Amino acid sequence: MGQTLIILRKEFKELLTSRSTVLSGLAMSLFFSVMYGILLTESSKALPAHALDGAMFTLSAMLGVFMSYSFTSQVFLREKMTKVTETLLCAPVSLRQIWLGKTLAVTLLSYAISLAGMGTLLTVASARNGDFIAPSLAVVFHIVFVVPAFIAAFGGLVGVAQMAMGMRENQIFGFIIFLPLFIGLNTIMGMSGGVTVAWWQVGLALGGSLILLFIASFLTRFLSRERIVVTLA
Repeated sequence: MGQTLIILRKEFKELLTSRSTVLSGLAMSLFFSVMYGILLTESSKALPAHALDGAMFTLSAMLGVFMSYSFTSQVFLREKMTKVTETLLCAPVSLRQIWLGKTLAVTLLSYAISLAGMGTLLTVASARNGDFIAPSLAVVFHIVFVVPAFIAAFGGLVGVAQMAMGMRENQIFGFIIFLPLFIGLNTIMGMSGGVTVAWWQVGLALGGSLILLFIASFLTRFLSRERIVVTLA
């Protein structure tokens, strides 16, 4: 576990040094959160709490996954292109520990940006509504527990692929995973009209995230140092 934490700290610090990527991601998160807050409160009537719940349910996961997609390329694919991966492969650490440390770093930063977006959305919507709107317990649970699991699952899957595949294959693989996750999240909301968030929706999203995370972890068993070296740029 200690080696995993070392990799986590290394990758997290390097992500923070990539200021353009972090700032652009944060700007995008704040922009969409502000826009959602304005759109939700366009009506002169008081904003229903369940309308804000629906927006927070979908947007929190979408922002987190989008950030994860961007940061995963930084810690997995970029390091293969710059040959940093070769140094890690020579270190006394397993491939699973490398994968886990990188995935945790991506998850932490992506989740932090998603939380910033949700705080902005809640602030804008409440201010324009003239009264504070508290999200439901189901949505709070979703943001606190489901969203980070969702981010980790996506980042973990893409990370395994980027470790195992060549540069050309990696150009399309992220989109192959990215699109179905977005469609699936919107489908979950659409089953109840896209507004009210029920506990079964939160449970379904959590279950799907944990299954994807397990699959990503299982796939690390098939990684080999020789295979990764062959795929280096």
